[in-house]
Amino acid sequence: GLAEELDTDLEYEREGNMIRVVEREEELEVVQAFVQQQNQVPGVTMQFLDGKEARELEPALSPHILGATFCPADGHLNPFKLVYGYARAARRLGAKILIHTPVTGFRVERGRVEGVKTPQGEISTRTVVNAAGVNVPDLGDMLRVSIPVVACRGQVITTEALPRVLRRPVGSLRQTADGNILIGVTHDFVGYDRRVTYAAMRQNISRACRILPVLQKAQGIRFWAGLRPWPIDGLPIMGPIPGLEGFIVATGHSGITLAQITGKLIAEYITTGTTSLPLAPYSIHRFQEVRHHFTMEAFHRFRQEHKPPEQSKGDVARAAAAYG
Repeated sequence: GLAEELDTDLEYEREGNMIRVVEREEELEVVQAFVQQQNQVPGVTMQFLDGKEARELEPALSPHILGATFCPADGHLNPFKLVYGYARAARRLGAKILIHTPVTGFRVERGRVEGVKTPQGEISTRTVVNAAGVNVPDLGDMLRVSIPVVACRGQVITTEALPRVLRRPVGSLRQTADGNILIGVTHDFVGYDRRVTYAAMRQNISRACRILPVLQKAQGIRFWAGLRPWPIDGLPIMGPIPGLEGFIVATGHSGITLAQITGKLIAEYITTGTTSLPLAPYSIHRFQEVRHHFTMEAFHRFRQEHKPPEQSKGDVARAAAAYG
């Protein structure tokens, strides 16, 4: 498996996932329709559990819970260990990872990217993969390429370590291998603002305590926020940029669940020019269609209103952080 390949304990557990929890009668029909919709996707098996069935799987759930969705094939792991595992494996294969090395520009010759400019010098390359997260548009700007991705803030609370009360993720709650419970998460379109807000923390805590009453006496030890790259139409952007050779975008997808297949497809494209699954539905070319005209206008206005702070521009180092 992946843990063996990376030689890393990923704290992976496959106990399923209760993605949505029902607290009110009026939610039942919507959630049941969601289950039916998900089961139309090839390879997805989702069940709807009533309150009694949900508590049989997770006894700590509140008695007022009316039901929950359940995907028995789902699992979860430690994302920090996964990232460092990838980094160590890349180094073993000869990759060089440069930290504190912001991208300042590109060298383009005859319509092709030939090099990445940094304060430490230029990196010559025939291919650049722009996987810089929320800073993907900033790299695009350096090449006069508009990449419609905005930052979506997620606010999370980490509790003190508790005895095991959850076997699997429940809604926005997950217990780590060390016993801490992660409570989240929000979807805030406020640009590059990484601050946590009282309103969001209060809302997250209130719902968490309703679903899992044991949290009413738990202490929060960390309140934090992260930024996700969010394409304006909600779909990933993957593949080359029309009219500019050697510049590939890979962004806007769930990192844990889709990172491996994204890496595989991008590697296939770079090495063979073809992919085992079609990239066309995720091409940036789709934003040139008339139906996206007003969406793109809104994107440009949003970027003008929410420009990245100077310190975050160094984050674009991720675009050229690894090469081999």
